[in-house]
Amino acid sequence: MLINVWYASCPPCRVEAPALKAVYSEYGALGVGFVGVNTRDEAGPAAAFEETFGITYPSIPDPDGAVIASMDGSVSPNAVPTTLILDAEGRVAARIAGAADQSTLESLLDTVLAEAA
Repeated sequence: MLINVWYASCPPCRVEAPALKAVYSEYGALGVGFVGVNTRDEAGPAAAFEETFGITYPSIPDPDGAVIASMDGSVSPNAVPTTLILDAEGRVAARIAGAADQSTLESLLDTVLAEAA
């Protein structure tokens, strides 16, 4: 499972969006779950961001920070974007603070998938 914390006007979120889209196209087909956590936007700006960047995996709105708070300190509310990769047991296997690039995401997911095999 990959969880990406973002908001529409976040410059690094905009930089990493194409990488997330590409990785989702490849790894989503392999059964890896993806979900976004939108920390600040109303529905309109969030939908516009997703349309602009072709993001098709689901995102959860989190305007009050409750979703981030439920992550037991894995994501700092001011560290956006943050990407978590969870292992088969739901534990945080990797965390990327800042914009994630495609090769890093693929490498981390490959490692987690190999450990689960």
